[in-house]
Amino acid sequence: MKRNSPPLGSVFLVPLRDSGYGTGVVARSTGQGDCLGYFFGPRIRNEADVDVSQLQASRAILVGMFGDLDLINRNWPVVGNIPRWNPADWPVPRMARLDEAANRAWVSTYDDDLHCVNEEEISPAEALQYPYDRMMGSGAVEIRLTKLLGSPAE
Repeated sequence: MKRNSPPLGSVFLVPLRDSGYGTGVVARSTGQGDCLGYFFGPRIRNEADVDVSQLQASRAILVGMFGDLDLINRNWPVVGNIPRWNPADWPVPRMARLDEAANRAWVSTYDDDLHCVNEEEISPAEALQYPYDRMMGSGAVEIRLTKLLGSPAE
């Protein structure tokens, strides 16, 4: 059953754990709870601080798959959209996962529906150049963005 996820190109706020917000963009959505997002700093105070013109895929500080429940429940408010949305400007990146204990790593290729279509083994060092391959809950995104953006005093 399809969910009422925000449309592709939606810009939303992610509440940080200490104060303020990070910014996110919905790049892909399965309509069944899974999304791919690009996440940005700097830390902002409110919706008025969002500068959509600065939101470009190459400037993201975090890229990954996440669950859309906090978007649907409006805990992560949608505050706008990317003008002239073009999915080609916001690609689905290859993503890697690492098994440190076994000293092995893999990179996965996903299609636009977020299905894994290919996986190959790579070196653990090479894995570090890709976004981490995982499905993040909203809390994980909030914690990760809070850490990436540093303390409010910085």
